[in-house]
Amino acid sequence: MEPKELNRLVEKTIATLDWDTILEVNKSFKHGIGDGVTAIPGIKRKPFSDSISKNDIKNELKNLLKYVIENDVDELIYGYWMIFWSNAKNSEAFLNEMMEDMDDELDGEIVLNSTLEVIWSPQRTYIEYENSKESDSANSEETVLNSLLERSLSDENFELSAKIRDLINCINSQKK
Repeated sequence: MEPKELNRLVEKTIATLDWDTILEVNKSFKHGIGDGVTAIPGIKRKPFSDSISKNDIKNELKNLLKYVIENDVDELIYGYWMIFWSNAKNSEAFLNEMMEDMDDELDGEIVLNSTLEVIWSPQRTYIEYENSKESDSANSEETVLNSLLERSLSDENFELSAKIRDLINCINSQKK
């Protein structure tokens, strides 16, 4: 992407966000600048203070966007920013490769556009519940596998049936 196009895309993206709200929430949660876990060129860590301005936050996002686009990074989660970039050139190459593999011809031309998505998420959580009862887990796995075994046998898919039977036997031997 040419520098003019890159700057235009970054500025257009920056202009679409509600910076007053972002600044207020940033202050409420006491977020600093550069809170990501990786080093990104142009971004310097700045701990929370009342002196953090909209321009500080905008500059952080500008540097992130430029990094993502210039380095053709599909997905970047940095601090409170989630950025998803889909480069049309990569998509076209992938589509052409798929069409060659399928030995298919298209009527007409497919035009793919690059896409950029920015999500600002000031607070999020991820929790994975672990079942403390291993036997319940093993029983549910065995139930699912038995169901799959019955289906594969009814479809006369004996190779798959044998593999599922082996998995069931493995689970049963672990129980003993």
